[in-house]
Amino acid sequence: MKPAQFSAASQHLEDIVWLLQAIIDRSPIGVAVIDYEGRYRQVNPAYCALYGYEEQELLGNSFTIVFPEEVRELTLRRHQRFLTEGAELKGEFDVLRHDGARLTVLTESIRIPDGEATSLRLVYVVDITERRLVEDSLRRSEQTYRTLFETVPQGVVYHGLDLRIRAANPAALRILGLSMAEMVGTSTVDPRWRAIREDGSELPVSEYPSTLSLRSGEPVRNVIMGVVVPDRGVAWLNVSAVPVYRDGSLVEVYTCFEDVTDRMMLSRELAQRASTDFLTGLANRRSLTERLVLEWERLRRHVDRHCTVMSIDIDHFKQINDTHGHPAGDAVLAGVAQVMLRQVRSSDLVCRQGGEEFAIVLPDANLERAAILAERIRTAVAAERFGPASSPLAVSVSIGVSAMATTDNAAEIVLQRADRALYEAKHLGRNRVSIAPAAG
Repeated sequence: MKPAQFSAASQHLEDIVWLLQAIIDRSPIGVAVIDYEGRYRQVNPAYCALYGYEEQELLGNSFTIVFPEEVRELTLRRHQRFLTEGAELKGEFDVLRHDGARLTVLTESIRIPDGEATSLRLVYVVDITERRLVEDSLRRSEQTYRTLFETVPQGVVYHGLDLRIRAANPAALRILGLSMAEMVGTSTVDPRWRAIREDGSELPVSEYPSTLSLRSGEPVRNVIMGVVVPDRGVAWLNVSAVPVYRDGSLVEVYTCFEDVTDRMMLSRELAQRASTDFLTGLANRRSLTERLVLEWERLRRHVDRHCTVMSIDIDHFKQINDTHGHPAGDAVLAGVAQVMLRQVRSSDLVCRQGGEEFAIVLPDANLERAAILAERIRTAVAAERFGPASSPLAVSVSIGVSAMATTDNAAEIVLQRADRALYEAKHLGRNRVSIAPAAG
């Protein structure tokens, strides 16, 4: 090679070395060169900044100063084995800054010749402490979510856009009485799913909370619905559905539900107690008032319809209590109630107003038809015997009948006319039916 060519090649090599050194010095990645003994030969500014040391504090010292004391000897042996045997030396490590702060770094090592019998280690270091914290946080969050998903007492079900179930937690399986295989993959429109409203009517799939939420893209909350559960009947659920978005697009919806069957049954029982007479099982005065209002409003909307009301009283009832005692009187009240129930239609309402007074509301029955029924009830009661077989009691009833009129200015007016007719029946000798004149 001619001197001029050698000089140019030498200059070119120097330029490359200078360029590489400049790149290393300006690199945001920490770079260090470490000899076989573990001493720093070279460090770049990013490496110094990462560990919080000045360059002169590192050069000539052992690289193990950035490791916790308990692992320094092991770390040095791994370093030397890498240089002599070529063992892998890369991965994530927990290290120490100069100020004692702990870091997590990702390292990659390369063997390079140092012109002697041994090699040097070129190491690249990246601070991943923040990433590790984020990953740990995500991992803990996922773990927390998974724990909640698995242990929360409320049922949780995830639906895809095709309404197929993607996941269900153990509580959902328990509440619905199904296995995971029976749940996952099935569609909300599967005929096995049958739901009802609170009034007992069928709840169509289009009105399921999950369907409504997917269609609207909005949460649907606190829907009470009954679901037919194997080997259990109807389970009442309080259901909420919430859409899930990713990058602005709706991807699925999750429903969470609570089994409120016991609460619903208790509520219905309390409502029934509030509207039912305890002794006879008939509707009470409150139910009578509500039904009269309902029929009166219906009659005002449909003037061609009918509704009649009976007011019924057990004759000489005080004498029964005084002579035979209150248990006998209670038996008579319950027995007369059963006789009336056997005579009426399912649409009629039989009520105990209080004491020995009863009332019957007959929707869609005109005065003539009501009078026939009243006579049938009177005859049936007179033919019956009440109380213990050893001393059965014969009783009679007096009945007043009145038709509801569109001219009535309140729902209870018809009951007042029926009461007046009842008093007339008693005045005429009891055990008879009296018909109130038509309203003027």
